[in-house]
Amino acid sequence: MSDATKIIEISDVIKSKQLAKDTFLLVLNSSHISSMATPGQFVNISIQTKLPSANMLKRPFGVHNCGKNKLEILYKVKGEGTNAMTSLAVGDKVEVMGPLGNRFSICKNKKVLIIGGGMGIAPLYFLYNQLKEHNDIIMIHGVKTSDEVIPWTESHIKTHVDDVEGYFVCENIDKYIKKEKIQHIMACGPIPMMKSIAESAIKAGITAEVSLEARMACGFGACLGCVINTKNGYKKVCTDGPVFNASDIW
Repeated sequence: MSDATKIIEISDVIKSKQLAKDTFLLVLNSSHISSMATPGQFVNISIQTKLPSANMLKRPFGVHNCGKNKLEILYKVKGEGTNAMTSLAVGDKVEVMGPLGNRFSICKNKKVLIIGGGMGIAPLYFLYNQLKEHNDIIMIHGVKTSDEVIPWTESHIKTHVDDVEGYFVCENIDKYIKKEKIQHIMACGPIPMMKSIAESAIKAGITAEVSLEARMACGFGACLGCVINTKNGYKKVCTDGPVFNASDIW
């Protein structure tokens, strides 16, 4: 998405709720971005706080879900900015820019494994909702501790608790692929976990898409702060990604 086509909205907070340890769901009113966003894309959010350092840069968040005039963001408290977001109340206003980045592919009639490591689950719930009608889906969420478990209402979403984030998934991915006859993998999480998933997919002869986590300042390619090296040269996670074919990277 070019700089000329980005949308900036001043959105009202509809809901702010804690779902697990340091994990919050923020629901915003959105008349434009919510109708444009697709699974895998992200938005930049800024709020005004009493902490000058928390006001400096917009922060990127994967789109967790969209509805009619509604945009959902799932986030974890990591620093001053996200900590300030936890104090947002219904009716408060935030600035939202997006949708940014590219998207996951929308496949049909496939056995799909969706895997989220930690907060990598955030953009995958939107993807799950888009794919579930026309695909057979297994969705796994890996967390480090039991108090990070999100109370999902969907029975298809399985949570695994590991001391090392992604360990269970990485150790068992080959078994999942073989046992469940997986045809395609879509994942988001820590880079080592994404690399392990990519290697398993390549070994099994199936395709995989990974959404990469990276530090971003601008979110639209100007600052070059999120550049990664791929088989096709250097790419910007914010504009060329965040979703990549795993075989293009590893």
